[in-house]
Amino acid sequence: MGAWDAVAGGATVEFRPTGSSMVPLIRSRQLVVVAPVDPTKLKVGDIVLARVAGDKTRAA
Repeated sequence: MGAWDAVAGGATVEFRPTGSSMVPLIRSRQLVVVAPVDPTKLKVGDIVLARVAGDKTRAA
């Protein structure tokens, strides 16, 4: 089970993503905690994990 499936199932997941697309907010191999959230509580500037095009996972 991947991080997406675990969070979609209600779990909180910790992992260390690689890459530079989110620098300076998230650095490569920095510990990230992803948890389910009520969408009505999201604010501008929050970082979210989203599924795009069916099977690709993105943070935005």
